[in-house]
Amino acid sequence: MRLLFLGDSLVEFCNWQGRFPLHTAVNGGRAGETVAGLLAELPMHLHRCPEPERVFLMIGTNNLLREEYGFLPDYEKILATLGQILPPEKITITSLPPIQARHLAPLAISRLNESLLQLSREKKAGFLDLFTAFNTAPQTVAACFSEDGVHFSPLGYEIWSACLARTL
Repeated sequence: MRLLFLGDSLVEFCNWQGRFPLHTAVNGGRAGETVAGLLAELPMHLHRCPEPERVFLMIGTNNLLREEYGFLPDYEKILATLGQILPPEKITITSLPPIQARHLAPLAISRLNESLLQLSREKKAGFLDLFTAFNTAPQTVAACFSEDGVHFSPLGYEIWSACLARTL
């Protein structure tokens, strides 16, 4: 199966092919990417991975860190574009993780994740609740992140990959 992973550095810094060796995994992650940036780059990603069979989105972290919360209209456009090439149930939105950044409003991540969940329901796309997976892991949430509190540790990628594997 051809898998396309789209998003920011959280996507880019993972060896998806190594984690899913029985599939063809295309990494469309880019450090610093925002939702609007991904929307603009989407044609290039779809050229690199024509006819993906599954698409996984993890985008919005950089918007969140910049306290830019109005990105849902562009997120909808990404879903609409992807929906032209594959059924919505083959698209999975990944929630924002419980980022450990002090400057964020306490409920910002939860509110955005609720909006992403609602969007996934409206568009009939899948939703992967990574926020809850990190918060219910046997280890502490901090163990899922590198020292910066934003990027994932090997444990964070292990948890995310295990969640994704259950959807395949």
